[in-house]
Amino acid sequence: MTQHLVLRFLMRVALVVFLLFDMGGGLAADQKTAIQKRNIVELFPRIQGVTFESQNLKKRKRFVVVLPEKWETIEPAERRTLVILHGRGRHELSLIEDKIIRKQLLDSGLFVILPDGDDGWYINSPVRKADIYETYLEEVLSVASSAYQLPTKRERWAIAGWSMGGFGCVNFAERHPKQFISVSSIIGLLDFPRTGLPEGQTYQVPTDRFGKDPEVWKEFNPLHGAEKLKGMSVQMITAHQAFDRTMNEHFRDRLIQLNVPQTWILLEGGHTFAVVREAIPYVLGFTKRALQ
Repeated sequence: MTQHLVLRFLMRVALVVFLLFDMGGGLAADQKTAIQKRNIVELFPRIQGVTFESQNLKKRKRFVVVLPEKWETIEPAERRTLVILHGRGRHELSLIEDKIIRKQLLDSGLFVILPDGDDGWYINSPVRKADIYETYLEEVLSVASSAYQLPTKRERWAIAGWSMGGFGCVNFAERHPKQFISVSSIIGLLDFPRTGLPEGQTYQVPTDRFGKDPEVWKEFNPLHGAEKLKGMSVQMITAHQAFDRTMNEHFRDRLIQLNVPQTWILLEGGHTFAVVREAIPYVLGFTKRALQ
């Protein structure tokens, strides 16, 4: 028993040393700085919080990583990664604070990255020039990749998200089509920002984030970049009473028009966290099939 504890202690020390001193050769200078200054703590068994100095947002930020069982023994080239973006008003701990979801993530066999996206919609804001949350998300994935020796091949990467994060994951996948093989949106705002949707099926555009120009909005609306998803596995999950349902139907119809295969799931309920909880197993199953 004592030898086992000593061995575990030595393995943890080795991990910390690797995370602190692996410099990720070939990275930009600002990314190297972020990696140098990262700090890793264990939040739950096999769930770690990684705090680093974001060179893009100019402040300390944290993301969470859920690790597969015996993850150190998985060859780096075989490590499968799922990025999950949280909804508006939520944060990087929202999923793991839910006991049911936390167990599902731990049992998934995936490296799950949960960034803290604030209220940034995962975009580089056209009006708040310091809020470059798309570039920040790139930074998070770079730091995580270096810390956990994640592969660069897109066949090992998937992205998902809910609500604001559902918008964010599809928008980010469209802007980084060579990085992901799979994208899954849960109650995402997939025809947004825009006006003119039916009553009860719309959402007020945060003009302090997107600006007031509808022409500029089109640059961020995932509907207008849907063709970039060709070659990816695409899943959309919404709910009967969700205000985002019409947006999702528009996006589904656009994919059909483009001959982009997609999986469509319609659950009972509204735009709620309960629907997110019900959708997570669908996302994990879909993601693991795509990453195989």
